[in-house]
Amino acid sequence: MAFICTSLDNVAGGLERQLVRVASQMYEIGFEVIIISYDNEPSYSFYEIPTNLKWIKCGNGLVPHSSASLVERLKQIYKLRKILISCRITHLITFHHGLFPRSFLASIFLPIVKIVSERNSLQNYTYIKLKKLNLGFLSLFLADLITIQLDNYKNQYPFILRGRIKVVPNLLSKNDKYIEPEIDSYIVSLMGRLCPQKNFNPLLDQCLENIDLSKNLKIRIAGEGEYRELFEKKYKKLISLGILELMGNIQNTESFLRSSALFCLPSLWEGYPNSLVEALGFGLPIILTSRLRNLSDFVVDEYNGIFVDDKNYLNTIIEMINDKNRLRSMSKNSFTKYKLLREKSSIKNWINLIN
Repeated sequence: MAFICTSLDNVAGGLERQLVRVASQMYEIGFEVIIISYDNEPSYSFYEIPTNLKWIKCGNGLVPHSSASLVERLKQIYKLRKILISCRITHLITFHHGLFPRSFLASIFLPIVKIVSERNSLQNYTYIKLKKLNLGFLSLFLADLITIQLDNYKNQYPFILRGRIKVVPNLLSKNDKYIEPEIDSYIVSLMGRLCPQKNFNPLLDQCLENIDLSKNLKIRIAGEGEYRELFEKKYKKLISLGILELMGNIQNTESFLRSSALFCLPSLWEGYPNSLVEALGFGLPIILTSRLRNLSDFVVDEYNGIFVDDKNYLNTIIEMINDKNRLRSMSKNSFTKYKLLREKSSIKNWINLIN
């Protein structure tokens, strides 16, 4: 089997982490597995890829996430086809539907089961310029199987596709013991790419406009992205006062999260938010955007977190972080939520899909 994504080159996202984690566990079980990306040499994965897993780069000189002429793209697809044939691939798992047209063309007329592993809720089309009826989305009708991460996402797809859809939750790391995080601190943590989707601006704008109110807080963001320079300029005052710290990509998420009192997720959309699950696993109370109320498997209002409109992030944080008894109760409830998610997280979901 082959897992394919756009890029692994120093990308610290949830999609990339899941791809490596799933591929590694499938290999350990006994499947023959390769990882393919549209990177070029030299490229280095942010997440460690076991040495016994083959990583093949089929960028063919094109830059990932960039446009290309039809001729250049067809050459890239032909290179992928040669890889699929030489590696005797029987199952090709494409991580998200935007890439699937290339996978389909490369594998057409070959005896390969074509699987699309969706990594986002289709709610993303509400917030991006690309229309839902694009080539990538329409190509789903050519897939043999489609995986989604949460059952309540199924109704976002056309009825005719739902028979091919299987729910395969993300694989979660083992964490069986509750340890209280640093509830007494005034640290609020966020994780994700510095990009429009993660929607960090409303909270940071509120901090900038209310310095006296936010002066005792420490807002930490783990992640890198195209908004780095913008944030460094716009929120220079927050950084100089120690209210904001842009930490870049980090390897040790455990120490980052355990040293926090709160976790905030203000995203415009998500698929299966890995950062949120990790925060639950380390017992963090959650502030979650009201746009994601459908994530009831993760957060229940007033149980282990609070759903908040964009305009109320800072006020809610101040209210919660000063109520330590409330935070301690929510912390234990977050870990309970995590244990329930762990019960649904198993490599057996992938094995059953393949079988």
